[in-house]
Amino acid sequence: MNKIKRIMVLVVLLSSVITGCRAEEETVTVVLPTNTPIPIPKMMPGEPPPQAERTLEDVDSSIKAGEKRAVTGDNFLNSLYERPFTSQEMVYQPHLNILTASIVSDEYFYYFTIVLDEVDPTTGTLTGTYGIEFDRTLTGRGDLLVWASIFTEEWSMDGLEVYSDPYAQVGGVKPIVAEEGYENDGYVNTVELKDDQVAWVRLAPDQEAALQIAISRALLGDPEEFLWGAWADGGISNPALFDYNDHFGPSEAGSPINTDPDYPLKAVASLDNTCRLPYGFAQVGSIPGMCLSIPELNQRLVCRCVRWSPPTAQPVVCLEWECE
Repeated sequence: MNKIKRIMVLVVLLSSVITGCRAEEETVTVVLPTNTPIPIPKMMPGEPPPQAERTLEDVDSSIKAGEKRAVTGDNFLNSLYERPFTSQEMVYQPHLNILTASIVSDEYFYYFTIVLDEVDPTTGTLTGTYGIEFDRTLTGRGDLLVWASIFTEEWSMDGLEVYSDPYAQVGGVKPIVAEEGYENDGYVNTVELKDDQVAWVRLAPDQEAALQIAISRALLGDPEEFLWGAWADGGISNPALFDYNDHFGPSEAGSPINTDPDYPLKAVASLDNTCRLPYGFAQVGSIPGMCLSIPELNQRLVCRCVRWSPPTAQPVVCLEWECE
């Protein structure tokens, strides 16, 4: 009997030891290494400096919008579009008509402001896709595109994409110049926005039909010189088809000029863009896509072309500038 009791006591003791071990195992705390990386918050833009460094005034298609036509500023063969009208019916779209585009910078960001004629009359807001395209190689070939489609009053990344062209396919063999039938894609690579390589967008404060895009210097690679231009696209809105005039012929695309045999607009409609302004170097030379030089060059001038050469000229040039 005593032997049985001793065995039972031993079983109880062993059970207690095992249970204690399990409890100890269950309460083990895993300690992470002290060198575990902590995510770095994305860099936020501040308020842009109040004075623009450079402002480009684009052709205003509202002048003859009632006649369902643009007067000038459209040169399809050289990737310059003045087409804020719907396809076929040529209904004017004020939210796609760029009036001005400007640039200003601080230590960390470039700030671009795109001013449209009016908001979309059907929604009371901006409903297109708007962007800034860069040529950092100074060859006429776009190589970075910041593309935004959602806008709020606060800086946001919602609806914003950044595209790059590591294969130098944007623009085809001859950047800017039309090459109907070109089959390679344009912008297909998206850039991850992280740390200090970021872009943000918001509605411009105190302006009903304007937006601002902030692009960090780090995202651009902090180049000393580059070209930039603005886009408003409510039609194709497909960066993979840049440049559009390589993927659509003149007849297929149509024209906003009512004296052109390809009038009215067809496949390439609801679109406006600007020529490209230089940053960091003088506006001289003949880089494809660059705004042609203006008299009395000054970084603080606001200039607009008041008379263009005929659309059939190659290339189309500004014959008369007004600056103030």
